[in-house]
Amino acid sequence: MSDSAIIVAELTVPAREAPARAAATAAWLLDQGVIRPEDRPDPLWRPSPYVPGPAAQAALADRRHAPDDAVGDGVDLLDQRRIHHPGGNYTPPGCPHCAVPLDEDAHTVLIRTWFDREEPLVTCAHCGAAALLGDWTGQWAVLVSHLAVRFTNWPPLGDAFLRELHTRLGPRCRLIHHRL
Repeated sequence: MSDSAIIVAELTVPAREAPARAAATAAWLLDQGVIRPEDRPDPLWRPSPYVPGPAAQAALADRRHAPDDAVGDGVDLLDQRRIHHPGGNYTPPGCPHCAVPLDEDAHTVLIRTWFDREEPLVTCAHCGAAALLGDWTGQWAVLVSHLAVRFTNWPPLGDAFLRELHTRLGPRCRLIHHRL
């Protein structure tokens, strides 16, 4: 079985605010019982500082998981600039207006530009609409952010939980589905 992750990245939080926002989000997740501290962290087998808590199933789309079930592996709050990617399932994102995908090579250059500077405004070659790169759509997105939460090997998260998590992280959250 390969590893997977659900990454919730917030695209607008600046570097100086990311650590405080990550700490506040961790405190909320702990308070809700969605996560708990990892009792015996191991850099190879359990590298995440948090694991599913007693109320982890409340965060899931399918809440039929019993509290005793293994909901997932770890949870990481990421507060440094990084590229979030889907692993082996990459597909270029589609225009938010007409869904025609970006050219893969052009997308790679735009991601590198975004990592080094500001988020680029991209004009669709098909319909002419312009949108920030993070607003181009796709389940297998590649995004850049200073703030994200990574749920490793968790089942799909529920919409209500994701809405609440988004209010904690910031106004422009995006999901990245990572598969190895």
